Amino acid sequence: MPAFDAKRLEALAQQLQAAATAQDWVRLGQLDQLLSQWLAEEQATPSADPAQQAAWLRVASAHGQARSACQQALQEAGARLRDLHNHNEAHKAYAWQEQLS
Repeated sequence: MPAFDAKRLEALAQQLQAAATAQDWVRLGQLDQLLSQWLAEEQATPSADPAQQAAWLRVASAHGQARSACQQALQEAGARLRDLHNHNEAHKAYAWQEQLS
C-alpha cells in the first residue's frame, strides 16, 4: 500500500506551491525528496484511481512551478553575484588609480 493517496498528493501540491512562493529552498528540497520516494512507489504499482491520477497531475504542475521559481532565483543570485564582482573590480581599479595619482 502506497504512503500516499489523492488527499496527500493534493497536500503535497499545495506545500510545493507555498514553499516556492515563500522561496523556502530547504523545504522545497525536502518535498522534492518525498516526491521522489512517492514516484518510485507509484511506478512500481501505478494507481487506476482517477482522483489519484488527477492529483498526480496537480503535483506535477506544482513541481514545475517550483522548479521555475528555483531557476528564477538562481538567475537572480547569479546576476547579483556578477554585480558584486563588477563593483569590487571597479573599486579595485579606483584604488589602483588613486595609488598612481
